[in-house]
Amino acid sequence: MDALTAEKVYQSVEFRERTLLGILVTMTGGCMDAYSYLTQGKVFATGQTGNCVLFAVHLAQLDAPGVVHYLVPITSFLVGILFSKWAVDRLHHRDHFKMQRFVLYLEIVVFLALCVIPEEVPELAVNSVISFTAAMLFENFRKFGASSAYSSIFCTGNLRSFAENLYEAVAHHRPGAARRAVSYLSIVGAFLLGAVVVAIGSSFMGYRCGWIVSIIAFVATRFITNVRTEVENTRREVEALQRIEEEVEEEIEELEKRDL
Repeated sequence: MDALTAEKVYQSVEFRERTLLGILVTMTGGCMDAYSYLTQGKVFATGQTGNCVLFAVHLAQLDAPGVVHYLVPITSFLVGILFSKWAVDRLHHRDHFKMQRFVLYLEIVVFLALCVIPEEVPELAVNSVISFTAAMLFENFRKFGASSAYSSIFCTGNLRSFAENLYEAVAHHRPGAARRAVSYLSIVGAFLLGAVVVAIGSSFMGYRCGWIVSIIAFVATRFITNVRTEVENTRREVEALQRIEEEVEEEIEELEKRDL
């Protein structure tokens, strides 16, 4: 395998594994949104746009309890982002593979814990924990495939990217845009599928259906491991081949100089 071929293998592995990882992570995002809405007082705990609007409305009405009710999950989301930045710097030393695994393991533990907590635990506390976890997910899972950006806990940006790439594929006959459109459609579909699965689970088990989120997150961790192992192995192979090529070129140059 020459350096060029190894580089192509590296890109192919990264594209395949990261696409599957993105689909699974987005599926957990749909699960989390459905879980908070169906089992915790019809609140969307992952996205904060609605909470910000309602916070402003209650602030305008001088409704202090209402202000606090929506300020708590917003603050929890912000703390999640800040903690994520600190953790990737201090705990994982900028190793984003380790950070992504850490976030998914956190999600696993959180939703298993939510399955066993007493029913009397306030919904605001539960939704704040979910908001914190969603923030970690949102911060650390931003790209799928080779370099396409996506959102793991929202659909709006993914729908826009799907529509843009669909237009480019149809109007300008760009194969790359067609592939990206399919990928974004898969991401959106995964989000919806996660919501459907939790909706079905909650109809039988109520708030104890959180284990569904944990299982999907656990499966997603397997793809982080695969990406890290295969990518690092292939990168080392590429670097080794490049060094061999450089050494061969140097030897050829030395031989040419001697002939002269």
